[in-house]
Formats: sequence, C-alpha cells, structure tokens
Amino acid sequence: MTRAFGCVALAAALIVPVVAGAQSPSPVPLPPARAHWEVQRADAETQRLIDRGVLMLYAFDVGEARVAFGEALKRDDDLALASWGEAEADTIDINLPQSDAGDKRGAAAVETGRAHLAHATPTERALVDAIAKRYAPGSKKERFARYADALSAWTASHRDDGNVLTVAAYAIWNAEDTLVDAHDAPSAKSKEMLADLDDALKLDPANVGAHHLRIHLLEGLHRSQDAVSDADALRSYAYPPGTSHLPHMAGHIWSRLGEYAKMVDDNERAVANDEAWFAQGDGPGQQYMHAYHDHDVDFVLYGLTTVGRNDDARAFAKHEDAIMQLKAALRMHDDARVIAIAKNEGMSGYFAVAAYVAAARRGDDAAAQEPHAKIADDKARLRSPVVEAATARLAHDTTAYVAACGRAYDAARNGDLGDPKSSWQLPPGEGYGAALLAANRPADAEKVFTAELRRYPSDPHLEWGLAEAQKALGADDTAARAAYRSHWKGAHDLTLADLG
Repeated sequence: MTRAFGCVALAAALIVPVVAGAQSPSPVPLPPARAHWEVQRADAETQRLIDRGVLMLYAFDVGEARVAFGEALKRDDDLALASWGEAEADTIDINLPQSDAGDKRGAAAVETGRAHLAHATPTERALVDAIAKRYAPGSKKERFARYADALSAWTASHRDDGNVLTVAAYAIWNAEDTLVDAHDAPSAKSKEMLADLDDALKLDPANVGAHHLRIHLLEGLHRSQDAVSDADALRSYAYPPGTSHLPHMAGHIWSRLGEYAKMVDDNERAVANDEAWFAQGDGPGQQYMHAYHDHDVDFVLYGLTTVGRNDDARAFAKHEDAIMQLKAALRMHDDARVIAIAKNEGMSGYFAVAAYVAAARRGDDAAAQEPHAKIADDKARLRSPVVEAATARLAHDTTAYVAACGRAYDAARNGDLGDPKSSWQLPPGEGYGAALLAANRPADAEKVFTAELRRYPSDPHLEWGLAEAQKALGADDTAARAAYRSHWKGAHDLTLADLG
C-alpha cells in the first residue's frame, strides 16, 4: 500500500553528488543484507537455501527459516547443518524460544540430523550434539542451560567461526535469567556473550545476527550508546521481504538515545518490508512475522507522536488495525476518536480500558459508564493503576489520582520496561509528572521529568514538563525550554492537558 510519507531511510546520508544538469540527486543503493554459512559438498542452490535459512534465523523469521532449511534437506538429506537449522528455528528467537509444537518439530529435526552425521564436519557434529541436549527430557530451564553449556564448551577452544559464536551467544541469552550480578554489574555470562559477539564481528563485520543480539545485550546492560555501531550497521543494508526485524532493531537504540527521526525511518522500512512479505502469501514465514508487525508499527507511532508529527501519525495509523489506531488516538488525546473506536470494536479488553481513560480525561461520566461496566468483569484490569487513576479523575479526587499515577510509574520503572518505552500511548512517567504539576507539586514533578529524560532523552513532552516545573519553582527553565523548542515539531505548543 502507498503511505503518505516515505519508507526509505538514510536519504540524506546516502546521496550521490549532484551531476550538472541532473533534476535531483539519487540515493545510493544499499548493499543487500546477507548471511553465509559455508557447507561442504553443497551445490550453489543448496548453499543459497542454507544462507537464506541463516538470515531468517537472525531476523527471527523462524517460520521461513524452517522452510529454507527444509528445502535444502530435500536436495540433500545428509546436510546435518540444515537439520540443526530446523531445530534452531524453535530455539533462537529470544522472545519465543520455546513452544510445545516447536519442541516436537525440533526433536524430529534433531533425530534426522543425528541419523545423517556420516559426512558432517566436527563443527556440524558439535552443533547437532549440543542442540540435542536442548530437546532432551527436562524442564525448559534445564534444557536451555544444557544447550548453552554445550556450545560454551565448544567455543572455549573453537573461536574461528562467527556463526557458531553468534549462535552460542543466543543460546546463553535464552538460558540466563538476568544479565547482571548482585552488584548490578555485567554477569559472567553477559561478558561471555559480549566476547562471543565481538569476536564474531571481527571475523565477519557484516554478521547481522551478531549486531542484532549485541543491541539487545547492550541495551539490557544500559549501555545503548555502545551499540550505535550495531544500529548503524543494521540500517545500512537493503533487506529481502521477511527480515523486517533487523532494520527494526536499530530503533531500540534510537529510542534510548532520543533519535526519534531515525527510529521512525528505520521502522517505516520495517513496516514496508512486512507489507511486501505479507503480499507474497501466508506461509509459515508470513504467519510468524505477523507477531512482529505491530511492534514495528508501535515504534513508528511512538516516534511520530513523541515529537508532535500528529498528522503523519494519523495517516500512518489509518492503514493499520484498530488497536494501532486506538493507541495513536489515545497518545494524541483524541478522546472522542478513542471512544468511537472502542465502541466499534465491542468495548472489550484494552478497548474498554482506553475508552474509560478517554472518558475520564474528558470528565464525561456518561461516556465512562459502558467501558467501566465492561472492565468490572475483569478484576485484574479493575485494580490496575491506569484504571484506578481514571476512576479518581472522574471523582475529582486529586490525591487518589496522583497516587494511582505514581503506582503506574513505579511499575514501569521496576518491571519490564519494554520498547518503546512502557505504554507509549499512556506514558506513565510523563503522566505522573503531569499529575504532580496539576496537584501543585512542582518539586516532585521536576524530579520525575528529570529522571525520565535520563531514560528517554530529547523527548519534548518531558522537556516541556520539566520547563513548566522549573518555572513554577522560580528556577531557570532556559535549557529545558530551548530543548523542547528544538525537538518539538507539533503545529501547536504543548499544554499540561496534552501530557500523559
């Protein structure tokens, strides 16, 4: 489909010099993303299928990875690496490394691989033997720990294969519960992962799988600045359909560094990649990547609405599903639109919560009755800080409202922050700061906005809130106000009613 704005990143940085008489500069074509894992005895087509499978593994399109490795095995059922790849497809995705169906598929792939080791290289034997431990009996934790330990034992003395080092790092990630030790320093296993990924990139600087996981690792260690080179690498390639998660990953770093334009550009590319992929059919690869599509859209809408490009956000959301349209409307405080979407969707689940919040922001008791009745059937939702805050707001109970916003903020700070920032459509830190400002507690608001800007720099909503808190305190708001004006692209200045 055609969008109102472009989906091609790197426009300014990748322009060739203007030739006399030319109408306009042309972007330099990006080199194609690639993966390569050489297989002995493989003909050109079989090698292509292996490489495609590896690229899809690194892009977390594990449905398509299984297809590619399966096609390679049809050409040569003696390819142990392809059997390993089929099993790895139900292992590598750190967001969904295990499922009951995947355990059955992986165990079958391991059985096939172990029956065809006659011509396998030592590395291929090591991989098949290691992943067999992941599919052997035991708890999920035990199985993944055995796999990671087996690969660690191999890489301790074999550090000449970038793909093996990369795969070993993914295995460690899935076996570990935390990245830091008791002193909040990188754990020994975090250091091992980083060493594996760094060495993989020394062997092959274009290893997109290593760049991918290195972003996750350094972001988790609160060292996002150290992953800029990885983000730049991932945004420097052209990607075949089905690999949208790779350009998307650069956005994880841009969101942490306040580079919202880059985040939007890279995730527009990811969304365009999704659309091209879905247009090709509805096979295992397409079915799997539907789970990631909304994540790409989230990042685009988060970036656009953060800097005030609301018209662009509306145009983008118009082509997406109802939940994305709802999120965009909620973030832009288009509360009538939120309620209309929720009604059209049957006022269920999150739609009811959003409509209740929107009605509370409008002070519309009548509009709040239907969504509240729906929420009341779900005790967990009824007790959520977001719902409690809306209830307090409708009751004009400032004290209860501020307290509920504080609980939402604490949950976001101390739980799984996610990406983009927790609940970008209802950002809890920004909302708590705004509630404190409205309650005439500018000193507390200043602390919240300052802390949030350390986590999410260059966010003009937070900068505006900080400037207002400083103004109320009689402090110097010059720097915060200037930062807001530099970063805000909205048609109108922000007000307190626009926050949270």
